[in-house]
Amino acid sequence: MRTHPIPFNEEARVAAVQHVPGLTRENEALFDALCDATAKLFGCPIAHISVVEQDTQWYKSVVGIELGEMPKNQSFCTHTIMTEQPMIIPDLSKDPKFADHPMVAEGGPQARFYAGVPLILSSGYRFGSLCALDLVPHEAPSERDMAVLKDMGRAIVAALEKAPAEPAAVPSDQGQSAFLTLVGHELRTPLTIVHGAMRILESRLDDQVSKKLANSSIKSSEHLSTLIDSILKFSNINTGELQLNEQSTNMAELLDDVQQNHQFSVAEVGKTITTPTSDMHGEILVDQEHIKICLTSLMLNSVLHGGDEIAISCGHDPAGNVEICVSDNGSIDDHVELAELYKPFIVGGDVEKRGTGGGLGLGLPLTRKLVELHGGEFEVRAEPTQTVAIIRLPKWRTVN
Repeated sequence: MRTHPIPFNEEARVAAVQHVPGLTRENEALFDALCDATAKLFGCPIAHISVVEQDTQWYKSVVGIELGEMPKNQSFCTHTIMTEQPMIIPDLSKDPKFADHPMVAEGGPQARFYAGVPLILSSGYRFGSLCALDLVPHEAPSERDMAVLKDMGRAIVAALEKAPAEPAAVPSDQGQSAFLTLVGHELRTPLTIVHGAMRILESRLDDQVSKKLANSSIKSSEHLSTLIDSILKFSNINTGELQLNEQSTNMAELLDDVQQNHQFSVAEVGKTITTPTSDMHGEILVDQEHIKICLTSLMLNSVLHGGDEIAISCGHDPAGNVEICVSDNGSIDDHVELAELYKPFIVGGDVEKRGTGGGLGLGLPLTRKLVELHGGEFEVRAEPTQTVAIIRLPKWRTVN
């Protein structure tokens, strides 16, 4: 499977990369000099300036090795551009994210040390990295050395954008902060009222079914409140970017929580959902709220368009990757293009066996983007007796 994450704003990021004035395949002595200085700074034989595009990575400058364009699966920098922070790996072979990487594992060049900073355009988009590599492990570099590397990265961006040598004034973010504060307040206020009212209602109910319904509503409002906080905290309004808030997660507990939150809505439409099953070994490192969004979307898809028996499960595939499945005993008509279902506002077209009632067709595209942000893959598999939606996450996300 693919081994690299994909930024949530990938389409806009790639478009921004393609419009940088000085970002051409022709080289200039300045960039070689900066790469050479980077290699010397860390005592490494190799340094390069990478450019990460849609499917490949190429190099504005390389010293110490011959490198041509390569697929993103063989790139370290696809991980570096996921945040604004440097990526420092003293020994790649001991990091679960990279131990099986083709550039690290036996049979490849067996890279060990990596230190890189993302190259950030004035627009806020990250297009590549300036990094140093070695075939032997290193101690973690000092804060001073990393500060120098960041400065050299900024010099590269300034040269490419034809910016003046002096740093341009940074626009005030007061407007953005005010907007986020306002949105947060406007969304949280009604949620707080709903949450409080449901708690009062729950305390006054005697019927057990009604109490369970009230409790389910309380949990849903809590999830929505947490989701709003997560989106406001980890998103960038200027670039449309979304960051992961990763936590070690017990998948059996998360699946049970999702199942309990939806069991009444499932029963209301005359369907059933079985107790979730999990064969997971250890926890996994994910953004819990994002995974809940994905599972909720897939559950609702089965409720609206699927069969009358729904199941959720989690385990490992033969390669050790994590697989989270939502299945139902419905089927998809042969003429339906599954690839079309991953596009926004597509709800299946003329689907006879899985109705198109309800929804804007945003659930599956959003699920795919969030899964790809985790470095995983998402697919809907149509089988003769069931339809299975599969979230597949790389095995390095397993926490032993």
